[in-house]
Amino acid sequence: MAKCKSPLGKLQGKYGNLITYDVKGQTRVRSTPLEYHDANTEAQQKSRRRLTIIVRFYSHLKETPIIEIWRVAAIPTPYDRYSLFRKLNMNVFLPNGKIGDFSKLQMTHGELPQALNMQAEIDLEDRVTLTWTNHLEHTTSHDNDTLGVIAIYNNNSFSPALLEGISATRKDEKAVFHVDRKSGKPLHLYVFFASPGKDAYSNDQYFKLTFK
Repeated sequence: MAKCKSPLGKLQGKYGNLITYDVKGQTRVRSTPLEYHDANTEAQQKSRRRLTIIVRFYSHLKETPIIEIWRVAAIPTPYDRYSLFRKLNMNVFLPNGKIGDFSKLQMTHGELPQALNMQAEIDLEDRVTLTWTNHLEHTTSHDNDTLGVIAIYNNNSFSPALLEGISATRKDEKAVFHVDRKSGKPLHLYVFFASPGKDAYSNDQYFKLTFK
C-alpha cells in the first residue's frame, strides 16, 4: 500500500490495477488481484454444503447434555466449542447430508484415559453389555470416573442422545443397560468416561451394534 500527499492525492478511483482511496485526508493506493478466481467451483460448493451439514448436526447437539462435554473440551484450547467440534469432525460429513463414517465421528474429546479391552454385545432383549479392563487400578483418583454412552441410530443419525440411567464407574469394569429397538437399524455407540465433577472427559470409543 502507498500513501500520497501530493496533488495526486485528490484522485480517487481505479487506474489499471491500482485503486486510490481516501482515509482521514490521506490518499492511499493499493493494487487489485491480477487474476479473478471463481468462488463457486464444484469443490467450493461441496465445502459449503459440508459446512451446512455440520452446522445442522451441531444444532442438535446444543439441545442435549452432550454440548457441555464440548464446552469443557474447548477450555484448554484456542477454540470455542463449535470450532473444536468442527475441526475434529469436518471431514466426516458428506456434501449429500450424510455421515460418511460413523467410526470416525468424534462425539467426545478430552484428556482422561480411555479403557483397555472394551467390548460391547447386545442380546435378544436389546440389553447392551459393556466390559473393559481397568488398567488404572493403581491410580485410585480415576476409580470413580463415570461411564457415559452416546447413542445414534442409523435411521436418525442427526439425533444423538446421551443415554440415561447408567451408573457404572471405571473400577466396575462392566455396565449393562437397555436400548430401544429402532426398525432393526444399526446402533452406533460412543462410550466415554467423565470425572466425578464433570470437569474432564475422555475421547470416546466407538461400537456398531446390529439388533438380532
